[in-house]
Amino acid sequence: MTFLLFIQITFVCLLGAMSPGPSMMVVINNSIFKNKFNGILTALGHGFGIGIYALFAVIGIGLIIKANFYLFISLKTLSIIFLFYLGIQALVKTNHVEFNEGRVKDGIQSFFQGLSISILNPKILIWFLAIYSQFMSLNNDIFFNLSLVLIASTVDALWYILLVNLVTSKNILELVKNKSYLIQRIVGCLFIILSIILLIDLFK
Repeated sequence: MTFLLFIQITFVCLLGAMSPGPSMMVVINNSIFKNKFNGILTALGHGFGIGIYALFAVIGIGLIIKANFYLFISLKTLSIIFLFYLGIQALVKTNHVEFNEGRVKDGIQSFFQGLSISILNPKILIWFLAIYSQFMSLNNDIFFNLSLVLIASTVDALWYILLVNLVTSKNILELVKNKSYLIQRIVGCLFIILSIILLIDLFK
């Protein structure tokens, strides 16, 4: 892989990672309502999920999933249910939000939330099928294909880790501390609204 091709692939993956959506909301939610460590674990989980979809795209499994209408719809439906669940969970919480940067709580749950929100979003798979088809060739060796997977996973995780650091800055955290109850309810409503929008889009 040439350096120029590496830059091209990295840039394309970064653009995909930066697109606002459910993934960004989950990472931000875990960062400010749990702690920075949990936000980073969510980012790593999401990056791992991205790597799985990139691998599917590279070896052709993605085409099978895309071609199977019921499997594709099932993934989209599970994604909507997951987002709705996160919204309800945020709304029904009555406990005071703690902000302890040193506390490692729900780390595994945060990782799997990041993994789940990426795996349950089939649009990510379609995106990789569309983008990586530009770089795929019968002449590509296994190292080239693996590098495509690693670039996608690493760029995604690093972008969300950067986002975690931004939203856990001192000024942002002070705002959240003062308005934690209200902000948590707003975030919950946004999750529910997003799930409803996706549900409507599913039946179009």
